[in-house]
Amino acid sequence: MTARDWLEKAKKEGFAIPALNAGTLEVLKAIVAAAVEARSPVIIETATGETKWMEAENIFCLCRNFADKYKIPIIINLDHAYTYEDTRPGIEAGFDLIHFDGSKLPYEENVAIAKKIVPECHDQGQLVEGEMDRIPGEGSELHAEGSIDASIIEKGKTVPEKAAKFVEETKIDIFASFFGNVHGITAGYTPKLDIELLHKIQQALPNTFLSMHGSSGTPEDQVRAAVSAEVVKVNVNTELRLAYRKSLEQALSERKELAPYKFFPQVVEAVKKEALRWIDLCGSGGKV
Repeated sequence: MTARDWLEKAKKEGFAIPALNAGTLEVLKAIVAAAVEARSPVIIETATGETKWMEAENIFCLCRNFADKYKIPIIINLDHAYTYEDTRPGIEAGFDLIHFDGSKLPYEENVAIAKKIVPECHDQGQLVEGEMDRIPGEGSELHAEGSIDASIIEKGKTVPEKAAKFVEETKIDIFASFFGNVHGITAGYTPKLDIELLHKIQQALPNTFLSMHGSSGTPEDQVRAAVSAEVVKVNVNTELRLAYRKSLEQALSERKELAPYKFFPQVVEAVKKEALRWIDLCGSGGKV
């Protein structure tokens, strides 16, 4: 099955595919282990910085090798490419999905670049995700209390009619919807998803897949509600990074071992546990 086939299956059967960032081999191994255990499809993605660190060709080969060995579907995604140039490594390496995030650009420039990327990707059998509204919370990080302005979130949410126009103009396959979700985790702030708005976005884009970015820190019942409202791609990075860092710090503090392969297994296990939680929230377990 292709990436499109899996997204169609998710939409039809009412589940989502977790899109999990892998910035190191250990995180990638943990995501794969979770997918194997749960018999779940996964989207393994790398943002621009992660792609530069891991290198696109290595990411592609590792994911394809793991998918072949363990017989699980791994969709490879280039996450948050902010310029046309940023998309090149993923496109040229053969990633299944390219996410062009032009939300920081003027609308016309965003559309113009997307219109350039989409046919090129479609010619190679790749899907394209587009982003129109600037989702608050810069990057997958822990943000200080008070750094999120609720009024800005309210004013910046997706307007369904504008989203329909954006999709019609760009021909993107996946729309990054903004309905109260925020990037990263902010101290003292709990996201509140506007599920009613999400339904309206879905109605305005009946033939377009919907994604949810900034899922970390979102109450579990709200994540499940978003999936029920036909979100088929749920992006998670910060909570995986937290699991990685905390477990690594603990491993290093408890052991004097110098060989990384001896202390990394507990790190992989911690990230795997977090990945399994997101597979459960997305309802994708047992779909393979």
